[in-house]
Amino acid sequence: MSALDGLRVVDFTQVIFGPAATQVLADHGAEVIKIERPGQGDLARAFGPWHNGQSLPFASLNLSKQSLVIDLKRDEGLGVVHRLLEGADVLVHNFRSGSVMEKLGLDYEALEERYPRLVYAVGSGYGSSGPYVERNKGGHESMAQALSGAAARFVGARGPQRLPFTVADFTGGMLLAQAILLALLARERTGRGQYVETSLLDGMMSMQAWNTSKLLNIGDDGEDDGSGGATHPRGNPLDGAVFQTADGHLMVTALFRPFDVLMADLEEALGANGLASDARFADLETAKNHRAELHARLQPIFAQRPSQEWIPLLEAKDILVAPVRSTAEALADPQLAVNNMLVDVEHPQVGPTRHVGTPLRLRDTPATQARPAPLIGEHSAQVLRSIGYSEEEVEHQIGRAHV
Repeated sequence: MSALDGLRVVDFTQVIFGPAATQVLADHGAEVIKIERPGQGDLARAFGPWHNGQSLPFASLNLSKQSLVIDLKRDEGLGVVHRLLEGADVLVHNFRSGSVMEKLGLDYEALEERYPRLVYAVGSGYGSSGPYVERNKGGHESMAQALSGAAARFVGARGPQRLPFTVADFTGGMLLAQAILLALLARERTGRGQYVETSLLDGMMSMQAWNTSKLLNIGDDGEDDGSGGATHPRGNPLDGAVFQTADGHLMVTALFRPFDVLMADLEEALGANGLASDARFADLETAKNHRAELHARLQPIFAQRPSQEWIPLLEAKDILVAPVRSTAEALADPQLAVNNMLVDVEHPQVGPTRHVGTPLRLRDTPATQARPAPLIGEHSAQVLRSIGYSEEEVEHQIGRAHV
């Protein structure tokens, strides 16, 4: 048995943010029914690359879900939603604003009394009210990175830029999943569901807690940006320092002991004679003022050997070190196989595909065996039958959904 067996989720989410949240629920046994528009379905289905006709980006975030195609512009389609909600535990959407669901009569206020045990979860760009909502500003990964301060830290040759991965969408998705699970736990005590929400902007601000409390309470002293030293000229020069080796790059993080002890350990590990006695690196504050000189002192030494020769020497001194890999290289790490992070699924039409699986491991109630992401409308008949529609009604509904 998985942790969420028996839980029904009516899922209106699309693209990344919302599907990332409902993927957590599906991974752990919830029946997640994707409500998809006729013809197009989830917008992510249009994103390549494709494998045997199926979008791989879509497939990566919709494992073990069911697809039900219905036309929400028809009363019959809304009737299907209400039939589903009679036995549902959670409704999730990540539309730009609540007006989409309001127009359908599916906003929380319209459903609260009719389905008192329903947890109604909303992921948005900025929240459910406020100046961005008032002007109907679209939410997006790049907007959240820019508005939160993240892009200002990730500076390239031409200035600030977007981080090359969907950190806002995935952070928001994981937070929304947490909110849903918290509301379900609360329902066990109160007997009632509730409205829960988070936003891309909220998530990006919450992940900067190391730095935001300082800014809010004592202001910006110019000493750090919350990254330790990785991206700030006044941070620790050995926190996330990157050195080129004979065959690649190593990231080195030398922390958690007095700086003079670190210098002695580095001197011994690297054979860098005189490093510990160099007055420029006597303590952290002095080293901050000579970070370029410290890097210049260490870089030629690292360049003398390949990465795999340096790693055991540094690890013997308990200095954190790792090769800087591509994502493709990271996927070949045997640790991922040990952690069961790679899952193989096979669809009778699409064929075999491989994906990164759930990062959550529950010993007594493990995740379900991953099933392939659905083809559009693949489970329409199955879902309709499960909520009491006759075969004639199923055929009618499916026919109307594809008109």
